[in-house]
Amino acid sequence: MSQDRGECGVKTTFWQRLDLVARQITPLLLTLALVTLTLVPYRIPDFAPVVPWLALISVYYWSVHRPDLMPAAVVFLIGLYHDLAGGTALGVGVLILLLVHALIATQRRFFISRSFFVVWAGFAIIALGASVVLWLLNAILAGALIGPRPAVFQFLTTVAAYPPLAWLFAQVQRAVLR
Repeated sequence: MSQDRGECGVKTTFWQRLDLVARQITPLLLTLALVTLTLVPYRIPDFAPVVPWLALISVYYWSVHRPDLMPAAVVFLIGLYHDLAGGTALGVGVLILLLVHALIATQRRFFISRSFFVVWAGFAIIALGASVVLWLLNAILAGALIGPRPAVFQFLTTVAAYPPLAWLFAQVQRAVLR
């Protein structure tokens, strides 16, 4: 195997570089899997409009805790996949996720040293804003006023889904992204 000089002049093998890349794309792959999970037809009446926005949770979490692994280009890809796979208006998910990412980039110092409950409250506020923007964009694109009830329930399920997913992401961060 050929060896290259990595950071700090340490020799790295192909397998070490592959391991590093796999670790670096873990948040992206995990988020894409969550987006796919939200698109699975569950055959529960009226469930689709209130499925938690798991991509929003993931982008928020990783943007706060590991922004090096959730840059804007990755957020763009996640939003694009969400829009294309979900059959929604192209660019809406991209725009909202990029706005959330940009907002976290400006406020990360505040969130990084706070308790879980403060971070969760921050997520709830950001998720509320994202839900309102999503509802407004969908209404504008539909050319009609859309009832807010599905957006409200999706917001509530998204906020409720944050703690278990944050716990999962923290476990992944400890085990894989040390």
